[in-house]
Amino acid sequence: MAITQDAWFVDSYVKRMRNQLSIDLGDTTPGLFKGALYTGAVVPAFSQTNPAWNVAPWNAGETSGPGYTSGGQDLTVTGFTMLAATNKVGWQFATVTWTATTISAEGLLIYCPSLTDRAFLFRYFEGAKTTSDGDFEIAFHADGAWRTVLRDPA
Repeated sequence: MAITQDAWFVDSYVKRMRNQLSIDLGDTTPGLFKGALYTGAVVPAFSQTNPAWNVAPWNAGETSGPGYTSGGQDLTVTGFTMLAATNKVGWQFATVTWTATTISAEGLLIYCPSLTDRAFLFRYFEGAKTTSDGDFEIAFHADGAWRTVLRDPA
């Protein structure tokens, strides 16, 4: 299957929740996380063990072209916090821009270089986005690159 959805990598999510991965998802240090752009040629495997940038299937299908460097660009977390809406949590990032690019991408892989390039989240753009000697910019939703509702089961 090609790219069809956003998703957390199950192994990363479960290991972080069980404190088996030591990382603060709200750490605002620029570059703690990176974002790599991918074309529709990648076939995501969200249930793989130890998912990582540049490890199959993420070792193929990365965007290439003028203005883009393999591995992507540093991301800056602006929050991993409760949102204004009741019972919602969001993982928020600052806008990221690749300048003077001629590229095409269908999604963004968010990964952590200091954890052996461990992948956490993939965002699907719902189709190819292209530039021709222009800026490729991702301005994340105010609620974040990822958000979820936490509910009291009672």
